[in-house]
Amino acid sequence: MSKLGNVVQLNGKGENKDPYATIHTYLTRKGQDSANTRDTYGRHIRDFFKTMRNKEVEELVEADLIFDKKQIKAYQVALKEQYKGSTVNNTMTALKECYDQLQEDGFAVDVAWFNVERYDEHDSESWDAFTHEEVLQIINLLSKTRKGREKSLLVRLAYATAFRKESILSLKFSDITDINGIWFIKTLGKGNKWSHKKLSDDLYAEIMDFKEEVQREKIFTLTHKTVNKMMNYIRENIDFGDRRIVFHSFKKASIEEVNTITGGDLKAMQAHGDHSNATTTVNNYLAKKKLEDLVTVDVNTNVPVEKFEELSKEELVELLKNTDRNTQIKLLREMGAM
Repeated sequence: MSKLGNVVQLNGKGENKDPYATIHTYLTRKGQDSANTRDTYGRHIRDFFKTMRNKEVEELVEADLIFDKKQIKAYQVALKEQYKGSTVNNTMTALKECYDQLQEDGFAVDVAWFNVERYDEHDSESWDAFTHEEVLQIINLLSKTRKGREKSLLVRLAYATAFRKESILSLKFSDITDINGIWFIKTLGKGNKWSHKKLSDDLYAEIMDFKEEVQREKIFTLTHKTVNKMMNYIRENIDFGDRRIVFHSFKKASIEEVNTITGGDLKAMQAHGDHSNATTTVNNYLAKKKLEDLVTVDVNTNVPVEKFEELSKEELVELLKNTDRNTQIKLLREMGAM
């Protein structure tokens, strides 16, 4: 009975109202129906206050809850720059429901702030991937900025793991583990499932060197606002043509690199992207092909391989060095060198 009494006292009204108590109770109730919904809504709410107030939900006071509708609309628009309509709508639903509880518990808020127009959830909009060369260019670009080493390591880990932004920003040095002599880094992803990704020896060494430098528990202390500014800086300084580039582009680039390295192993791509269904991998990472990647099909197609015999060894080596990475990796696999 004492436990129930403590819970009832938790959300007591008056001078000592605690926003986190209401939020915690709201999410706990969600979790009684669906743990996945609780985690998803909890992430949306945390991201909102981290972006708008630069605070964790546990640190909130009543004044931090106060916004106007113009600010909420601006947040919704900013979300749409990075996510599809369904994700944005889901976020706004989580916030509106949460504020409904806050209002019910006597906080000076108005749930009507979140009565915003919903986005079309059937949009075909998608984000584009970086190329391997662009990732290297981005790392070099960021290394010259404030907190350059931390930002560069963030990009490198995003490309290496295909983890989502929220997962990467919450990583701790203790999330790195040795399994049978191989270094892995892990995160708790969607559906409360652990995802493990291999680290190269070079990347592991860089992370450990950074740990010695910063002497803290979390690998990154960059805020969502800082990462958003970082992405703006990248887009302003590198020409991506008409491609749509967001932080998720690192995840896409990582999966496409697995495609290149494995010669199109769909299962490897699915595992690397932490996709529960291979359809997601096919639709989002294999459906869009560059025009130059399309092949010519004809019964009379002839490949004049005898032309290679006309080249000297030096010319042949130079030719191979100048081919694209995909071709180089395929040839090295044939040699058994990868």
